[in-house]
Amino acid sequence: MPLPESRNGESLEFHSRLNVYDESTIGDPEQYIWSSIKLWGVLDYADFRLEELHRVSNKRSREAIAKNLKLYIGQAFELYQAAGSAKVNTAPLLYYYSYLNLAKALCEIRNPRLHKLPESYRHGISWRPSKDYLVNMRTESVSVISRGVWHVLYEALTQQPCRVPNPCKLSIDALFGLNPEIGLEYEGTFDRLPSLIELHHPDILVDYDQENVWIRFSVDREELKDLNLTRPKLLKSVTASGSTYHQVRSVDPDLWTFELEKPKKVPTECMESPEEVLTAEVNAMNLFVYLDHEGLKYMVPIQSRLPIRLPQLLVLYSLMFWLGSLVRYDPHSVAELQESEYWLLIDGFISQSRLWLLELFEWELYNAEIVLRAAR
Repeated sequence: MPLPESRNGESLEFHSRLNVYDESTIGDPEQYIWSSIKLWGVLDYADFRLEELHRVSNKRSREAIAKNLKLYIGQAFELYQAAGSAKVNTAPLLYYYSYLNLAKALCEIRNPRLHKLPESYRHGISWRPSKDYLVNMRTESVSVISRGVWHVLYEALTQQPCRVPNPCKLSIDALFGLNPEIGLEYEGTFDRLPSLIELHHPDILVDYDQENVWIRFSVDREELKDLNLTRPKLLKSVTASGSTYHQVRSVDPDLWTFELEKPKKVPTECMESPEEVLTAEVNAMNLFVYLDHEGLKYMVPIQSRLPIRLPQLLVLYSLMFWLGSLVRYDPHSVAELQESEYWLLIDGFISQSRLWLLELFEWELYNAEIVLRAAR
């Protein structure tokens, strides 16, 4: 049976968030991001943004949250600065504690009074070195344990309860395979492709006459074949409850193209921004994003080697915890890794993924997709 033609519609462009900002700086992008984050430590600014972006309507709650944000973000910045001048066998520990404070700040917004709850004083994730063996990157794992900041962060990011067994092991190999910004380093180190499928030509389209809106995207046929992934499995991983995709004819023979089988109806009150009708469908895709010279790229993570589906920020956060624990508890393994082929991957994570993790925290604070480009 021939494939149906794709529907005709007006492109609204595809983004992972409703709010989209395109920014540039002639200075240091890292410092620019921190300047943006540190604004949340200004009480009046935080009060305004909490109501506007996070719908915290109670004035007293906003004031309490703003005071805690000031403390968390201030300490996060100081730790981050200290990490910047530390050596590689120390810096990851300082970076982790910086991100731990940013995680608490974000969780405080979504879960006020977090600082008074027991989970605020537990990591929620653990790692222990072996007294007999050096680290083996191919078998290493971290364990999600009793409820802590990790669990609250998961809930803040996914808006779903965190129900995982205790302990729940997360493979370090599998986590590294979900970092698009160091995909080449991962492939060269583990001799395995990253567990990511790039979306080609993703788009949100609208038919104003029919008052319909839908998603369309394509994937490379060879990428699915190389990862031994079928089309039904791919679609299952990006599908929200009540919405299904079907395949349509592709203009490129190297691509498979899919779109929502049934477009969503746009209510009258949403006609100025019809893409918001598809918020649940976009969120269900759990997209991993990275920035290259062409702009943002959207990837579908294939998480079959993990026991729980993780958002991108939590993948990076978990790896930073592991690296921080490694330099803290097992300096002998750190020294051994520095002389191995794995150091290229770890160094790439510290220099590149660390920055993207900072950017993702900014996205969460502003509830927006922010593209920052260097103007020089």
